[in-house]
Amino acid sequence: MADGGVSRDLPSAICNPPSVNPMSFFCIHCKSEIDPKFKACPFCAEPITDFLRRYLETPLDGKYQILDRLGAGGMGEVYKVLHLHLNSIRVIKLMRSNIASDPSAHERFLREARMATRINHPSVAALFDFSTLDDDSRYMVWEYIEGTNLHELIDQRGPLSPKYAAKLSIQALSGLDAIHRAGIVHRDISPENLMITRDDEGEERVKIIDLGIAKESEGDVSQTKTGIFVGKWKYCSPEHLGMLGAGERIDGRADLYSFGIVLYEMLTGVTAFQASTPHGFFMAHANEVPKPLREVNPSVAASPEIEALLFRALEKDRNKRFATAREFARALEEILPLLSETAGAPPPLPLDSEVTGDPTRVAVRGDAVTVQTAPPARTLVTPPPVMTTPSLPAPHEERGEGMKLGVIAVILVAIIGAAAWLLWPKSKTDVVTTTRPPVAQKQTIATALVPIQINAWPWANVTSIRNVDNGQSIELGGPLVTPAPYDLPPGKYEITFSNPAFPNTITRTIDVATGRPASLHVQFRDPTMPDFGGKR
Repeated sequence: MADGGVSRDLPSAICNPPSVNPMSFFCIHCKSEIDPKFKACPFCAEPITDFLRRYLETPLDGKYQILDRLGAGGMGEVYKVLHLHLNSIRVIKLMRSNIASDPSAHERFLREARMATRINHPSVAALFDFSTLDDDSRYMVWEYIEGTNLHELIDQRGPLSPKYAAKLSIQALSGLDAIHRAGIVHRDISPENLMITRDDEGEERVKIIDLGIAKESEGDVSQTKTGIFVGKWKYCSPEHLGMLGAGERIDGRADLYSFGIVLYEMLTGVTAFQASTPHGFFMAHANEVPKPLREVNPSVAASPEIEALLFRALEKDRNKRFATAREFARALEEILPLLSETAGAPPPLPLDSEVTGDPTRVAVRGDAVTVQTAPPARTLVTPPPVMTTPSLPAPHEERGEGMKLGVIAVILVAIIGAAAWLLWPKSKTDVVTTTRPPVAQKQTIATALVPIQINAWPWANVTSIRNVDNGQSIELGGPLVTPAPYDLPPGKYEITFSNPAFPNTITRTIDVATGRPASLHVQFRDPTMPDFGGKR
């Protein structure tokens, strides 16, 4: 939920922490008591930084009590905090002290803060404060947004209905228009940077976040001074990649192209262009025309009106796109009554959806990035099938020496196969009468396990997995803590999560289909906070 200074009855453990040993230190992630000298928590591997050692128990600047770490990376960390005087939840974005000593990084961080103060719109996250600590690390205080980002929403639900996608888009484009009117190009419009929350009246609200790589539209080029593209390859515009004429500068129409790709993904469940390398995306944004929506996902509700607006936003020539975000939003408002409220099903996966044959999972914890390649799917197989003797050539055909040797080899293989079949141990289900055809005696039953990714925020124990179709519980084989990759046979499952910091468990169902890797994400919430939902 947007900050807005609304008071909340927070848990007493937050407002009045218990008295503890001065030397004690509690992990911000799993809340275990540990030695503050550790580099990471021995129970959950959460990194322990110098910033945490100093400010986890002592309010930052005398007023911000750290509640949780929302993310961390090479540039800095993001924390959920409580403003003690206003009793309000906010977000602190911290730049590491060693990064802040870099003049270019400091300039970029300060520029983000200054640009944010020029924007005041309900669909853009608000900046409240900016300060420098005594170790030269700098931080910004942002509005805390209780909700989910668009990437998570699509991942959980699949494609959105055309009407619902248009409603979200109108709000996002309204906020984008405010950013552009402030003379700023966002340059990183993507589903991850579009948060969906609820306002004070309970209405859904889209908020644009992260101006970290934004640039002023005047006097700035699309790339960094070193010529390196900064942003997400899937959503960048041709201008982002430097495809501009002599003397031309990047402007807000580049963000409209990126938003067009976001809208394409909202409607189909996949991005407009697929590639495995930056060069592949570069060529796609430069030359390829996205496929019609129903070609990539036949279940999408036919809506030529919204498709026409979408492909206008995705024109390679920016002069053929909408001139402003406001114009794009108004065009969507005009066709809103014509749009379907029916959402499509998840799209069929391409045959070669990965560069390798196995899915790759990337786990990020602090500054460490671990890449794990999932093992091949496990297969349950019955004993070998009956080996039938191939038909031999007709007697009148000519045979050479090579043919004679081939026939002998075939006969030997047939004899060995028959012997193996006769000697193979039989169960009762393997015994058949002689009246049944030999080929029908045995059938191979191969049930490939489907990889699923089980996630929870901030984390959770997976306490049980139950097959809804037959009511049987799955043997977990030990503790299972999210993020938890797991393999299951096709079917419908009920998965239960628990977190000791929250009073209630969460149970969700997931459909696991053959050949379609799946994911499930749940979010534990403070019971004093309003729940988030929404219709497609």
